[in-house]
Amino acid sequence: MILRASASAILLLLASCSSSPVSPGGTTPTTDATSASTGDAPVATGDASSAPVVSNGPKAPDFTLPSLDGGNVSLSDYVGKKVVLIDFWSTTCDPCMVEMPHLVELYKKYKDKGFIVLAVTLDGPESRAQVSSVVHDKQMSFPVLLDEETTVVSRYNPKKEMPFSVVIDKGGGIVSKHGGYTPGDEKKLEETLAKLMP
Repeated sequence: MILRASASAILLLLASCSSSPVSPGGTTPTTDATSASTGDAPVATGDASSAPVVSNGPKAPDFTLPSLDGGNVSLSDYVGKKVVLIDFWSTTCDPCMVEMPHLVELYKKYKDKGFIVLAVTLDGPESRAQVSSVVHDKQMSFPVLLDEETTVVSRYNPKKEMPFSVVIDKGGGIVSKHGGYTPGDEKKLEETLAKLMP
């Protein structure tokens, strides 16, 4: 009887922890990899020395956004060619600034194996001027896209959590979504990428 009560209490506690949202600028990570409501797919698993893993997740919706360098960039420019990490961030989000150097290093390490980061900034007109400075300071050599109208973030990340990452395999399937940042998250992300790009 006591064991059943304890087990029930633990399950209730776990459920309440996993459902707490991350506020913009928060650091609590959330992963909703099996939610039927969002259609997320489980993180791909497999031997990193075998053929690339392809998810059975839903197809990532295409989008086109203006880039910081001028012109437009579409997700479809890379689907079928590269593993894509969409990273939603802002210059006013402290955890985003802590995470960004790790994303830069991962990009440098895997870009020649077919990896691209699309850094989608949610900065509005009031902080837009800071984006170029941060991109230069953090040595962000991947595409930086502007979602000032929040059209793309509304499709991928309705709660507008930051940072928020979406991993998409070469076939265009969503492998995982992750909100927030705590030290060590980059290692889990690299494990996922290594399985997608052996």
